[in-house]
Amino acid sequence: MTTSRTSRRRGPVGTVCAITLGCPRNRVDTEVMLGDLLTAGYALAGEPEDADVVLVNTCGFLADARKESVAVLREAALSLRPGGRLVATGCMAEAFRREIEEAVPEAEVLAGVRDLLALRGRLEGRAPAEGAVPTPTAANPRLVTTAPHIAYLKISEGCNRQCAFCIIPRIRGRQRSRPADDVVAEAMALAAGGVREIVLVAEDLSHWGADLPGAPGLASLVARLADAVPKGTWLRLMYVYPRDLEDGLLDLMAGHPAVLPYLDLPVQHFDDGVLRAMRRGTTGRALLALVDRVRARVPGVVLRTTYLVGFPGEDAAAFETLRTFAARARFEMAGVFAFSPEPGSRASALPDPVSPTTKRRRKALLEADLTGIAASARAQMVGQVHDAVVEEAGRGRAASTISIGRLWLQAPEVDGNVRIAGVAPPVGQRVRVRVTGFEGNDFEAEVASGRSKAVAGRARR
Repeated sequence: MTTSRTSRRRGPVGTVCAITLGCPRNRVDTEVMLGDLLTAGYALAGEPEDADVVLVNTCGFLADARKESVAVLREAALSLRPGGRLVATGCMAEAFRREIEEAVPEAEVLAGVRDLLALRGRLEGRAPAEGAVPTPTAANPRLVTTAPHIAYLKISEGCNRQCAFCIIPRIRGRQRSRPADDVVAEAMALAAGGVREIVLVAEDLSHWGADLPGAPGLASLVARLADAVPKGTWLRLMYVYPRDLEDGLLDLMAGHPAVLPYLDLPVQHFDDGVLRAMRRGTTGRALLALVDRVRARVPGVVLRTTYLVGFPGEDAAAFETLRTFAARARFEMAGVFAFSPEPGSRASALPDPVSPTTKRRRKALLEADLTGIAASARAQMVGQVHDAVVEEAGRGRAASTISIGRLWLQAPEVDGNVRIAGVAPPVGQRVRVRVTGFEGNDFEAEVASGRSKAVAGRARR
């Protein structure tokens, strides 16, 4: 996609304000729709009440997300100015259209996840012919909405996995990988626009290429990207299914200066019975071996995961097995979700449901465990030097200037930030910092000078 933060316009045909809910993949979809609209002559509005078109890109993955989507749509409907039009797009509009129609009748246009490039035609009264909506490529304009130095790059759409708790295949369809040339072209466009941290995302990152001719693996794509992007660019991998993880990919993380040794591996559980019921296609022993393999092959790697508690059939013993695994695996970053039976998922009909009270209690217990694990890991980092990127300019007198940024081991939007004391570099600049403390997911640091207690492997980046 032609990536930019400004678009050539033929004169405003209307103004548009976009609100994105859910994951970074949804953000990319919003950016594609905005790129198409702005290139066609629409102007960007900062607030819904100032827009002719208010676009809400909804999330439909979980019941709570759908409730939030409806609430935001209702709020947007109340803010519409006379003649304003409300548009609902995204996952909920794709799979739960009737819920939106009943709850928010003001939503004039509903467009699903396969209709990104059909939205403009619908706004103009031109419904696309069946099968005529093109799939976005690197040639399509995209308005990048993240900070100037960061962007998400979606490398595939959909998922072929059959996890019992998940409705993503129902919403997004089967996996459709983007050709490597197309992905590389977009990465180069992002880099040309000043992006220095490219976050690769997909519903199933590790399965990229399985549906392409010759079935190239993710390692081959990452290797091409790493060699193509300018020196100093970071490549970060999110949403890597813990099966099919290639040694070649781990070797790139260990040795290539562009590929961050950061891996998001959503393991969900560790008990074999629960994993079978979840249809995860793995075992606890295999997951533990995978964690050990990654840590051995990529020194200094930082691992993120998600756990799912309260799945049907998860008894007290299974939950304790999960806690034991969490203590053994010691993921540096982790989140916990409580199971909810999503309509259309296989798990919604499973017997032996766990009570809401038990789910809440188990979630709290596991979160407490993870807090202790994270605190132990962060305590060991005090005194170490790491690369960081500045995200908010420093404020205060010269002697007490504080900038806000992220260490290389903190992914955008999910892993907290770092408060940097000392010289105030411009936003987007890399700086070496010494960690001086932490609180929760956030770190305290100072601009590094002199020798450090320990130097992180990615300081050379």
